Order: sequence, then structure tokens, then C-alpha cells
Amino acid sequence: MIANPIYGGAYACGKTGVAASYDGSAFNAQRQCKSRENWLALIPGTHDDYVSWDRAEAIRRMVSENVPTGRHHGAPKHGDALLAGLLRCHRCGRKLTLRYTGAEHNIPRYSCVRGWLDSGEPRCIPFGGLRVDDAIETALLDVVGPRAIEAAVTAQATINEQRDQTREALARDLQAARYEADRAFRQYNAADPENRLVIGELERRWNAALTAAAAIDQRIVDHDAARGRNAHANRSRCRN
Repeated sequence: MIANPIYGGAYACGKTGVAASYDGSAFNAQRQCKSRENWLALIPGTHDDYVSWDRAEAIRRMVSENVPTGRHHGAPKHGDALLAGLLRCHRCGRKLTLRYTGAEHNIPRYSCVRGWLDSGEPRCIPFGGLRVDDAIETALLDVVGPRAIEAAVTAQATINEQRDQTREALARDLQAARYEADRAFRQYNAADPENRLVIGELERRWNAALTAAAAIDQRIVDHDAARGRNAHANRSRCRN
């Protein structure tokens, strides 16, 4: 949540995509996170922020540097706690440590034990992390609720326009590919059957043109199917 753009008052959409692969017998699709420059929309200032956009970006950079190897500053990434490495003890000023408890080791608990570990000082206050994380999440959702809808509508309109432009470009590519395939067929059909070398080359060009046209046609089918799925998902979200 802390690394989410809504924390700094921004609306984001299209942060994930589907990567397709072919293993020789079937196509496999896997959802993957996109790099920020490839998101469909990122619109700062769409709703009230919890912290300023600059501060939210600074937090995002800090979180991105949270690696367990010690090569960068920050807290380890392991676990789902929202505030790992971000809290300090009010009494001694040291950073709170985080550990996970429970049967499945998934319940966060913050505590100040650095003084005790380093120099035998008395322990400061410990507390469970579930209520704290829930309070942060509730506060964020209260802030982003109303304006997020307006931002989503604006972003969706932009996305639809981009998809329309993509569809038009694919249609032009398909028209050109079909023209090339038709021209290759006419050349093949007009060639002297006795000249096998020429016939073979023209047939190869014709097949290549047909393959290119079929590939573009399939891209259009996939594009239309994806748009239909997105439209259905948007309607479902609106009903909810």
C-alpha cells in the first residue's frame, strides 16, 4: 500500500500485463508486473493525498531499495507488513524491528529491542501490527474513494482512445498485408510454369505474405477479445 500511487494522491491503471509463451504444444499466459513507463495511466493529483506526491515518491524509492543483502539502506522485504523499517520508537528514537508470529508466521509484531540487543538497555514498547496496518489501509481508502472513481473514468477514456488507435493501425496493417499477398499471388499465377526457380521463389513470397496477413488478423482478434474482457470487468466493478 505504501508504494501504491494512491498513497500520494495519484491514480494508476494498467500496472500488470499478460506475457504469452509457447512451449511447442500450447500457449501459456502469465500475468506480470509492468515497469512504470509502460503503465496505461499514471495521473497525480486526482484525489486527496495521504502524503505529498514528492514524499510518496521518496518512500517508493526507499521501499524499492529494501533488499536483505545490506547493499542498500532500508528494511528487508520479507512479509506483508506495511510499516517495516518506517517506524521509530518515541522514547529512544531507534527504528522498530519487525517479526512475524502465529502458527503460519504471518502476523506482524513491531517492537523496540535494539537498545536491549546492543547494550542491554530495557526494552521499549512492543505492539501487534495487524490493527496498525488495518488503520493505515482504512485511512488511505477513505481519502481516495470519491475522486478515484472520476480518475478511473478519465483514465479508461484515455485507454479506450489508445486501443481505438491501435485497432485502426492494425486494420491498416492488415489491409496492406492482404494487398501484398494478393500481388504475390498475381505474380505467381502469371509466371511461366516451366521456370521452376522463379515459380518456387514466387510461391515462397506468396506464402510469406499470407502468413504475415494471418498473423496481423490474429492480432486483431486477440485485441478485440482483450477489449471485450476489459469491458466486462469494468461493468462488473461498476456493479460492485
